[in-house]
Amino acid sequence: MLAVTAIGKSFGGVRALSDASLDCAPGEIVGLIGPNGAGKSTLVNVVTGFLRPDRGTVKLGAREITGLDARAISAAGIARTFQNLRVFGSMTVRQNVEVAHSRCRQLNPQKAARVDPDSLLATFGLTSVAGALASELPYGSQRWLEIARAMATVPDFLMLDEPAAGLNDEETSRLGTVIDGVRHTMGTGILVIDHDLHFINRICKRLFVFDQGSLIASGAPETVWSDPRVIEVYVGASAPVTTSVN
Repeated sequence: MLAVTAIGKSFGGVRALSDASLDCAPGEIVGLIGPNGAGKSTLVNVVTGFLRPDRGTVKLGAREITGLDARAISAAGIARTFQNLRVFGSMTVRQNVEVAHSRCRQLNPQKAARVDPDSLLATFGLTSVAGALASELPYGSQRWLEIARAMATVPDFLMLDEPAAGLNDEETSRLGTVIDGVRHTMGTGILVIDHDLHFINRICKRLFVFDQGSLIASGAPETVWSDPRVIEVYVGASAPVTTSVN
């Protein structure tokens, strides 16, 4: 279980997170939603070691990983993607995946044996462009590559920050299917941040709703969308229809 409890984080006099908490079980897909500035990406940055929290704890199973750097968090079993793409543009598509898988082999050969770069390229529809430079791919394909590279570390938990951003409806639908396949075949727990609420509702069994750095509601989508606090946050927008592929 990934358990994030009572995280606080401020930047100068600005409070970005206050008692922020969530959890995710192995093989579960959860959604982290809220308006711009709610603290979603800040929380992911804390969990993945890009920011050190002022208070609170992050635990992976029985192990506390609060405040470890990003390299140590990755080695512990948490991978992520970024809201702004960070592929290795000067490397080929295959090299992007291979370099991540190579690190996994160094740290845990048994875990690394569960996947291979070719299978990941196939899963994410990148086989035909494996020899192309990552920087030459269209935006949508770079999104796929970033997720494939993250999965090459064979993580226990994967955190996806706006994975559907810039994708068309067909690509977004396929993304949901692939994410659910990863959950099913590898048992990876997945946390998804996205502003596409129909996408979020379709793939997630539980949602965590943040506003102004704090958790205001959590639970099944149908429960969350009937919460008055959530309705207030999303005032002016109709609550999306809830569906699930899980």
